[in-house]
Amino acid sequence: MNTRGRKSAASLAVVATSSLPQRLEPPAYLTEAERALWLDVVNSKPIEWFGPDSAPVLVEFVRAVETCNQLAGPVSITMAGGDPGEIEKILKVRDREAKRAADLATKLRLTQQSRYTPQAAATANKKSQNASKPWEFTGN
Repeated sequence: MNTRGRKSAASLAVVATSSLPQRLEPPAYLTEAERALWLDVVNSKPIEWFGPDSAPVLVEFVRAVETCNQLAGPVSITMAGGDPGEIEKILKVRDREAKRAADLATKLRLTQQSRYTPQAAATANKKSQNASKPWEFTGN
């Protein structure tokens, strides 16, 4: 600082990196698949989208999605086996996890539903229906 208490131009040009927002890092206890999904989700949003308060919900979201992914094989095998009782059981488990993932995605504001009011969604839908499609270009 100079003698009058004002900061120099050089000192104002320096930004402390500790004050910049940081992307939320995945917890070490997640599996590799869960960590990869965490990073995909976190990197798909603006840097300030997820704060530390979002971490527990995000953990449960990636776990629910990964559980659904892991259930894909057993569901296919069970469906091929044709036993109606077993099919119903495995589909209930898969559907419960899929619903949980969808609910958590909405809470994390990852879905279209969570970003639009019903009125805004209707307006966006009307605009998209009235918009010309590139393949419909008439050249006029």
